[in-house]
Amino acid sequence: MRNFSFKNVKVELKRQLNPSSLKKQFLETIKGIKKKDVVLMLILPILLTLIMVLPLSMRNLLQLDIKNPILWQYLTQSFVHNSWSHLSSNLFGYFLYSSLLLIWINKLKLKKEFYALFLFLIISLPIVSSFIQVKSYPILLSWLPNLQHSAGTSGIVSALAGFVIIFWAMYFNKINQKIVFDVRTSLSCAIFVALLFVFYYSQGISYLVIFVFGLFLIFLLTLIFNIKNIFIEISKESKRNFLFTFLLIVTPILFFVTPKIIFPTFNVMFKNGTFTDFFMHYVGIAYGIIISSSYFIFINKKWRD
Repeated sequence: MRNFSFKNVKVELKRQLNPSSLKKQFLETIKGIKKKDVVLMLILPILLTLIMVLPLSMRNLLQLDIKNPILWQYLTQSFVHNSWSHLSSNLFGYFLYSSLLLIWINKLKLKKEFYALFLFLIISLPIVSSFIQVKSYPILLSWLPNLQHSAGTSGIVSALAGFVIIFWAMYFNKINQKIVFDVRTSLSCAIFVALLFVFYYSQGISYLVIFVFGLFLIFLLTLIFNIKNIFIEISKESKRNFLFTFLLIVTPILFFVTPKIIFPTFNVMFKNGTFTDFFMHYVGIAYGIIISSSYFIFINKKWRD
């Protein structure tokens, strides 16, 4: 093994960061992703855009009337937006997470499984979130009498963030059996998100924050050996493909900062007279973690083959 030196690092970076090498790394990273895959992931954004050009009166009928919901609104509310800026912010998150997911499902050879999960997500999550809003919001948010309607794809986008970290963990387990992917993995991710949620909205340190933080540490400690093996695999990959190594590092970082981005603090929860439905963001990311990990842990146990 060569001794570490900054000179060796500089030479290696120069070799991997030249344009021809980056092009080769990029093509290797996306190898196996077909035009069909891109088209399938574009269907939802196209649908959302087409709905946005409908007359306002029609779009209002598609929003969820929280106090007097119409049956179809339980599904349609996640596909209609209040403004173009509302739509564009959700599309930005959608393209970011879906691009990463295309890479991970391709590496894992789990395209069919992912598309089935994605279809299940965009049908089931709007119904689940609408049911929660209709049953709980009139009581829990009674201090917001003007909160009448709900709309937007942010819950689905948040769920994709949950998908990303699970497929990332599965990739490492695929290439190194010493890296654990089981219930502890998904619980650690879900409890981390819950920890941030409780911390933001309990207005500081409380017994509940300490309890959830303790749970997170317990599950994290059970997976401590994963960290060593993950770094080993990242080190190996860095000698082959710097661009893919960058994605291996950035993906978990993106997941850990996502809750901070999608959970607004109280002072920015109201913007331009609009209430940001932070709770549905949490429901979305937790739902994505739970359904994707549950499927591959308990149902599709042959995904490693």
